Amino acid sequence: MKPRKSVFSVKAAVAAWSLTMSLAGFSGAAAPIETVPWNGHVGAVSFTFDDALENQVQNLTPILDELKDVHVTFFVTSMGNGIQNNAAGFANLAKAGHEIGNHTDTHAHLSGISDNSELENEIVKFADKIESTMAENGAKVRITSLATPFCENNDKIKSVINKRHFINRDCGWHGRNEWDVEPEWLSIQAKVWTRSGASVEELLSSLDTAAFIGNFEGAKPWEVSVKGGSWLVVLNHGVTDDKGDDYAINPEEIKKLFKHALENDLWTAPFGTIGAYHRAHFIVDKADKNETENGYTVQWEIPNEHMPESVPLRVKIDTKSVDEKAIVEQDGKILKQESDGTYIIEFMAKALTVRKPKEGEKNPQDSTTAIAKNLQIERGYTKFTLFDMNGNELGAVDNFAVPERFPKGSYIIRAESKGHPSKTVKMVHK
Repeated sequence: MKPRKSVFSVKAAVAAWSLTMSLAGFSGAAAPIETVPWNGHVGAVSFTFDDALENQVQNLTPILDELKDVHVTFFVTSMGNGIQNNAAGFANLAKAGHEIGNHTDTHAHLSGISDNSELENEIVKFADKIESTMAENGAKVRITSLATPFCENNDKIKSVINKRHFINRDCGWHGRNEWDVEPEWLSIQAKVWTRSGASVEELLSSLDTAAFIGNFEGAKPWEVSVKGGSWLVVLNHGVTDDKGDDYAINPEEIKKLFKHALENDLWTAPFGTIGAYHRAHFIVDKADKNETENGYTVQWEIPNEHMPESVPLRVKIDTKSVDEKAIVEQDGKILKQESDGTYIIEFMAKALTVRKPKEGEKNPQDSTTAIAKNLQIERGYTKFTLFDMNGNELGAVDNFAVPERFPKGSYIIRAESKGHPSKTVKMVHK
């Protein structure tokens, strides 16, 4: 597959944004909060690696250290003393922001275990063991996700998984999960990589589909329809050049997939991170508001006690119906509006308040210019290109700010720098 021209990623971003309601029209919507799909990206992907293999630590660590915007999940097991022998390496990966998940103690065929206590040893108690092992190696880890060995699952197994985890990964055909279709949380589908059963080109194509790049009108009727950006889950094992290992992928090829995900503006994050964001949106987006004297409050329930400790959500909030300068608060803290008009709320706080400002009180919003400067400093971007919302290139600009000569409205700016993936940002020119 030839590399796509970078303008395609801009058009993909525009296509995804066009699927969501504009902020100007949001105040008339019934729901007070609307979660932005996939954290503002065109889609999402979670690369997962099973079995706690030494070659994962050796060969993925330098790649992940280089590609700072890629975070993955390692589902670990005691099989072959995998977690015990490689604990320090996985602890370092955890400290770098990668997820450590549960792949059971002995990697057993769970469907063949009839004894509940044995299932609990494999699943529940081993989750505790992983946490303590990581702690002994200097990493604070909270196990919230599991991947079933051999993708064997049933209602009995799910009941035990649910005692300690909020989400589980199985196997599936295409591995895609749509934004507004709630999946079975204890049986999330994944696309399986093997040398004999797939190709790198096929996975590159899957990353394009997740980013909603392509024409899907002629899809065969028995295929799952593609209606927008989706969450792709990929199941990997070893990372090595050993061609005799059918389950392994070459380091240079997984790096190519990581880079392609970033080029496509896919949210490339751990399984539990994206899973929690996805699950939270089905709760928050259905929450009703309770009117108060100077605004309203919104409350919701946590769907599973084993969710991550923090689940940040990028959301649109109806503030216009309260006041032009309405304040958004959580736990007594005023939230600052992002440059695109969204807010980052904490789902685990279970509530937020929208109210009129008190007399003399200012709404301390970040300015677009200040955020733009921070972004520029963060990555050292050297080239900025402006696009309209149809993906048409309008020319070079100086930074993440739309020049005053352009009409008021929404634009796309793509920033580039040598040695880093490009970044595509939606800017509102007021």
